[in-house]
Amino acid sequence: MSQPLASILGLSLAVFCAVAQPASAQSPPVTGTWVNDHGSTLVIQSIGADGSVTGTYSSSTPGYKCAGVAFPIVGWMDGQRISYTVLWKNASVDCNSITSWTGYFNAGRIGVEWAVTFDEYGAPTIRTGSDSYTRQ
Repeated sequence: MSQPLASILGLSLAVFCAVAQPASAQSPPVTGTWVNDHGSTLVIQSIGADGSVTGTYSSSTPGYKCAGVAFPIVGWMDGQRISYTVLWKNASVDCNSITSWTGYFNAGRIGVEWAVTFDEYGAPTIRTGSDSYTRQ
């Protein structure tokens, strides 16, 4: 086999392998610590081969009894899309709420929309909003 032909075949194989990776293998490197505009901290510890996301979340919401406590997150990442959820309950404190975030990792930031469910004055309530995270 001639050198130019071998180079072309090698380059073609490299391009094919890069394109043929599963979506989770192409995910951007987002593990690490992220802080949003309000000072809450998201720590993404790992992204599994199946796209599963693990880590912790610590709210900085003033007056919230669960503020400053790191709670586990569960979630998914597929390419740039990310979603994660926190059950605000552990052996020490129960804040009777669940928050889910979904959005995108783009240009070194994570931008998400969120929804929190809780009881307010005995009535089920949902609040929504958005956050932007930067890597720390």
